Amino acid sequence: MNSQAIYIKNIENEANKIQIESHLAQLIGVYNVSVDKDYKRVLIDFKTPANLNNLEKEIYDLGFEILY
Repeated sequence: MNSQAIYIKNIENEANKIQIESHLAQLIGVYNVSVDKDYKRVLIDFKTPANLNNLEKEIYDLGFEILY
């Protein structure tokens, strides 16, 4: 299992947090999602078929800018 932190620019409120968590949690291969809006990061535990590039794209498609 892989654990990654994805830092995003424009997470601003609880609604953004819930939106990201609920969307990513539905993806196959994602086992845990936690959004820390104070540090503007998403912590994700996942394994194949999910991968970091796909997860970053999903976050980007929700309208959030990926920092790193």
